[in-house]
Amino acid sequence: MYKASGVVIGKNFKISPLSYIDMHKPGYIEIGDDVQITRYAMILSYDSSKFKFQDFYEKDPYGKVKIGNNVYIGAQSIIMPGVSIGDNVIIGANSVVLSDIPSNCIAAGNPAKVIKKMDFYNNHQND
Repeated sequence: MYKASGVVIGKNFKISPLSYIDMHKPGYIEIGDDVQITRYAMILSYDSSKFKFQDFYEKDPYGKVKIGNNVYIGAQSIIMPGVSIGDNVIIGANSVVLSDIPSNCIAAGNPAKVIKKMDFYNNHQND
């Protein structure tokens, strides 16, 4: 359903039926390979809450969302418009992602911030 509406989705995508992907501008959402979105998580491409009502028509409430490869989005997390999430990222449960998250890390909180950087390279390459 999401692909047919215009959301770009990679291979091995898994989403809980209890999660939500905003369809205001489905072409604004890009999801990489091996991404899992768990229960009650939301991916938003539209948000007017940050604007005063009288300014609504003067500001663009839409923002592109890009989720990289090998990403896990924890339960009840919210990915806000205009955010990019790198590759190899875990977003902890109940997080609100307001700004970009770099690759190779764990991010959590409200607002979400990097709490641990991870090295995904094989440390035993010379064995």
